[in-house]
Amino acid sequence: MSPNTIPGQLPQPPQLLQGFWAHGRFYGGWRPRKYPFPIDSEELNRLDLFHKFFLVARKKALCANNLNLGRPAKILDLGTGTGIWAINVAEESQQMPEIMAVDLNRIQPPLIPRGMETLQFDIEDPSWDSLMWNCDLIHLRMLFGSIQTDLWLDIYSKALDHLAPGTGSLEHVEIDWVPRWESSGDLPENSAFKQWSDAFLKALDLFNRSARVSTHHTRHLMEQAGFCDFREQTVRCYVNPWSPDAWEQETARWFNLGLRHCLDAMSLMPMVERLGMTVEEVKDLCGRVNEENLKLRYHGYCMSPSSPIQAGRHGPAGRM
Repeated sequence: MSPNTIPGQLPQPPQLLQGFWAHGRFYGGWRPRKYPFPIDSEELNRLDLFHKFFLVARKKALCANNLNLGRPAKILDLGTGTGIWAINVAEESQQMPEIMAVDLNRIQPPLIPRGMETLQFDIEDPSWDSLMWNCDLIHLRMLFGSIQTDLWLDIYSKALDHLAPGTGSLEHVEIDWVPRWESSGDLPENSAFKQWSDAFLKALDLFNRSARVSTHHTRHLMEQAGFCDFREQTVRCYVNPWSPDAWEQETARWFNLGLRHCLDAMSLMPMVERLGMTVEEVKDLCGRVNEENLKLRYHGYCMSPSSPIQAGRHGPAGRM
């Protein structure tokens, strides 16, 4: 629970945010319902928890590529959320990078590192002329479910145009919310996690903002856009620390914590508004998922694929 949340009260929105209340949560008011998840303080904590999970899962690597280029790197972070990834990159780079962090909602902190700027922007817009050009890296993380399904080819094409010709890279990281189980443990009967996954993915399909992960389909779209030199990486995200391996245990603890904070937020608007479920039914399902995932005899996991890829054709060289 957020430190700003008192038991029995609703999660509080960050100060001065434009938005509206629905289903007991606070949602962004600029182009409402394009982003079907809350932006209240409890949700912002969840986004930061998942950043920590990714750091642990990727062994402290903020990205797959080396950004120590002998000069300040130019980085575009699409769907930056709280901005925590971009802030970490700015703080840890040997040379102060030039970073543009964009999001549909103004939920970034007022104090950010030098060289970093934030911009309220809808990446579904037909023109990206206001975004950074000649980027060394364009970063996307956990945007499935937030973008209109049939716009991904256009987004990848625009991203390629904004990369440094021949040298820039795009990195797209997601979580596949379809649960799987190791044969080393028991298989849950009538799994609540599987029921939740089916409902969540169906609801976002009906929003036309699919959260389904298909690395084959994503690669096909990227190739159509003109990308090449794929180097896909996949991390197995265990939902509880059953493994004797210390790194897998720590990764699982952070993933489990993130899940316990995220399920309600991810589920409420999609399931209530597209599947006709009540708020109480959604919360009951999410509670059963969390209860199931605490049982160490179930060796469940999700997959987290990332696709670091190189620019494959020339973009608009010389644009700044």
